[in-house]
Order: sequence, then structure tokens, then C-alpha cells
Amino acid sequence: MSKEFIITLISGKEALSLLQYPVRLNAYAAIYCTQGHFDIDINVTTYRVRKDTMLLYAPGSTMQIKESEMENLLMSEAVLVASTKEFLKEGGINFNGLFERSAKLMNNPCIKIDEDGKRILADYYRLVTDLYKSCLDGAENAICSIGTSLMCLLGNIWKGEMSRQLVSSPFQNRTQAKYEEFLALVSENFMNEKGVAFYAEQMCLTPKYLTTLVKNVSGRTATEWIDAFIVLEAKNLLKYSDLTVKEIGYRLNFQSIPSFHKFFKTQTGMTPNEYRAG
Repeated sequence: MSKEFIITLISGKEALSLLQYPVRLNAYAAIYCTQGHFDIDINVTTYRVRKDTMLLYAPGSTMQIKESEMENLLMSEAVLVASTKEFLKEGGINFNGLFERSAKLMNNPCIKIDEDGKRILADYYRLVTDLYKSCLDGAENAICSIGTSLMCLLGNIWKGEMSRQLVSSPFQNRTQAKYEEFLALVSENFMNEKGVAFYAEQMCLTPKYLTTLVKNVSGRTATEWIDAFIVLEAKNLLKYSDLTVKEIGYRLNFQSIPSFHKFFKTQTGMTPNEYRAG
């Protein structure tokens, strides 16, 4: 199958091996749950994925299954659809613009799939699987064409859900948009900027107002969200990079290794070395 587009069934230990540690994909993806249910963290927000719902994922985000959800994941089954930015660009699909607009407006990237959608998605999966197993000339080109068609369909589904949420609750979505803007800014700057004042200034808000807004929307303080991004990045680097603990601490802009150790242990209950060895 094309390295730039993939559609595959994930379940049991295969799904667990993909999601048990923080992982970042350089691709747009959709996880369509066909059996079971599980909670998944995208960056620092938890979402519930149920049977017949689809979670959409943007490149650069970090996703992980909580330890308490691993048993649920083992009993679940899902179809993973993923494609690179280059693949979509060649197909003339502007997913980047669509995600950039909608991420600030939608309060939940999990979409309920209706009966028509379930049937069509099953047909796509069956057709790609049959082509992949076949020895037909041009099968790979056909898979790429089908992939472009499928990603276009997923984009339209996403666009429709975004419009529905905006119509159903415009005021809530304006507040949500500010909250999502804050998270987007933290995602881009947390390695260098750890204070709430910086983000408030970028959003033309007072630190007090931003703190209140974030707390009201999420139940967590702005500082807690900033710390959560730092911990998530530290975990990702500890598991998937060859950087030393010292290098990771400096990369995350800690002034000393003891301060990084203290922060990580306070947040996780483990030292960086203990987490890496686990």
C-alpha cells in the first residue's frame, strides 16, 4: 500500500502498541471505531471514542491511551485511515485550511457516523483491501485514487459537523474558540514560554481573564495546561528519541537537570529515567 496513504484495521495488541505511549504522526488521520469504546488523549484533552464514531486527527498532535483505558482498547476494533500532507496536496485537498479553521471552533473532534456513512466506509475499506491483496496491474495507483476520494469524503463530513456545531451553539463556540486559541498557542510555544502572561498578551487579554476563561471551559488552570504540554513532550522524547535526559531537559528550556527531574517527578510520580525504562 502507498506509504503516503493507508487504511487498515487495528485491534488488540496492535492498537495498544501504537497508542500506549505518547505518539505523534506526521499525517492527517481518522480512527473509526467499529467495536467497543475507549478514551484517548489528543494533546492534553481526553475524548471518548465509541462504536460508530470517528475521531479526526491533525498532524503534529500527540495522542495516547491512558493506562486505565488499555483494557477497553484491547477489546475494541477500529479502522485507521491516514495520509500525508503531500498526498492530499497532490489530490487537491486543502485539509490544512479546513483543520486550522475548525480546530478553533469544534469542541469535539469525534463524529457520529450514520448508517449511510457506515456502509460507504465499509465499502471503501473492502475495496482497498481487495486491491491490496490482488495482483492486478495498476492496483497501487487505484488505491491512491480511492484514498484521495476517501479523504475528500472525510473532509466533507468534518466540514458538515463543524457547521452543525456552530449553528447549535454559537456563543459557546466563541468561548470555545478562545480556549482552543490558547491551547494552540501553548502547543506552539510551551518549550520557551511557561508563563500565563505571555499567552494572555498574545490573545490581547489580561492574565486574570484568560485564567478564568480557561478554568470555566476546561476545569483546569492555564498553568496546568502548560505543564501538561511539557510533560507530554518530555514523555514523547523519552520514549521515541535518542536524546539523553540532560538534552531533553535543556530542549524543554529547563535551567538545570535537577529542576527538570523535580518537575517531571512531581507531574508523573517517576523520574525521567524510570519512565524511559518502563
